[in-house]
Amino acid sequence: MEKYYRKFVCSDKHFSGFSTLIDITQIETIDDIVKTFKINLLEVLKANNFENLIEKFNKKEFHIHENTIEYILTSDINELFYICHH
Repeated sequence: MEKYYRKFVCSDKHFSGFSTLIDITQIETIDDIVKTFKINLLEVLKANNFENLIEKFNKKEFHIHENTIEYILTSDINELFYICHH
């Protein structure tokens, strides 16, 4: 069901603009979201043979700022959430 998906967008020097929809009924923590996001991004990189970007990806620690799991779970369907690396 579409109403349970939220859009997560990468805010990063190398992967800026990558976005993915994540089913919030399948997650329990912020870490679950980040793990799912990373899996989805890595699948795209592998499918397109972006070897240099895969190397950069493997060195990054992605995270979500300023949002709690409770906020994400109760958010509006059109809200965007950013995942970044510093």
